[in-house]
Amino acid sequence: MDRKLYDHYKKNQFWFWSAVETYAIAIVFIIQVNFFDLEPPAHTMLGFLDDPVSIFLIAVIGTFAMVYSIWDFHWFYARPIMIGCLVFVWMSFFLGFLIHDMEMGALISPGAVLTGGVICRIISYAFTGDD
Repeated sequence: MDRKLYDHYKKNQFWFWSAVETYAIAIVFIIQVNFFDLEPPAHTMLGFLDDPVSIFLIAVIGTFAMVYSIWDFHWFYARPIMIGCLVFVWMSFFLGFLIHDMEMGALISPGAVLTGGVICRIISYAFTGDD
């Protein structure tokens, strides 16, 4: 492996693993089709979160975070844009899980707890991490 890429990985490994987590949530919703949809014809705004278009956009944001972490470029405010995109994706799913839990009459699900933790971790590292 190229030494420069390895150095970039060491510096940005937090963003690398955040990209892997973003890919993982996309894969979960590819496998678990129509998780947010209720009985027909109740396709709500939550149903949009696990549509193929949304999953493709999640993969694009994961790819952007992966490319940033490996090549460490700083053009056109790449880091703040990447952080904003990651927070948007994870906040969307956090709110989606919370609303889904309220509609189903359940307590807070593990998905909501885990996505909330990812959001806190990303925001914390965005302010305190090295750049």
